[in-house]
Amino acid sequence: MLNLLDRLLAPLARLLVARGIPFPELAERLKVHYVNAAKGMTDGKVTDSRLSVLTGLQRRDIARLRALPQPEQRTHHLARLLALWQTEPDFMGRDLPKNGPTPSFEALAWLVRKDIHPRTMLDALEAAGAVAVDTETQTVRLLQASYQPLAGSDDQLAYLTQNMGDHFDAATDNVLGADPAHFERAVYYGELTADQVAELRAMHQTAQMDLFKNLSTRAAAMKKETAKDPSETSHRIRAGGYFYTTKDNDA
Repeated sequence: MLNLLDRLLAPLARLLVARGIPFPELAERLKVHYVNAAKGMTDGKVTDSRLSVLTGLQRRDIARLRALPQPEQRTHHLARLLALWQTEPDFMGRDLPKNGPTPSFEALAWLVRKDIHPRTMLDALEAAGAVAVDTETQTVRLLQASYQPLAGSDDQLAYLTQNMGDHFDAATDNVLGADPAHFERAVYYGELTADQVAELRAMHQTAQMDLFKNLSTRAAAMKKETAKDPSETSHRIRAGGYFYTTKDNDA
């Protein structure tokens, strides 16, 4: 089976080497996930001996790893800010005064996070090309429908891990026989020209963005409908799409 996983391990290794993560650190982190996976697949009492059998790790490692605290999940407050900007009636995609009461960028930023200054969020969005600030009128204009983190930034890495993590979870559930299965589809064609690929990329991007905007608008409306009764709101979604191209003789 491991040779089948090379297609997944190869880009992971490339990313880790580029980010300066040595192999021993990956191996140690992977042990944690082996233990967590085994715990989730064990019926009845979960013992160190049982986990050792399932993972191949020594019991002393199991005890140490089980005691480690779970890492905090990184949230994308900038992505949420842009989503609210396009769905909340007070803001709804309009140019916003930089400061002041609602509707303003400052008020929108405080709505998203109370512990991060609006100026910090504005600087990050401006650097990413998501917004533009008119220095004469002191207004902020929305330029992009979604937040695209700067290449190589921690925000970009967090986006990659959460997005690909959910995609991989869905695919793994399907392989393990989840019922109902997660929707997961892709289109593949080879022997295309560069111009043909460019046309298909543009077609894919337009269709995906239209779908994502519709999903975001509807999801925002649903959250408002259930805001008064949060007892049933324990579920989350992530709907994604991707477009990848390379030469036929490449991996």
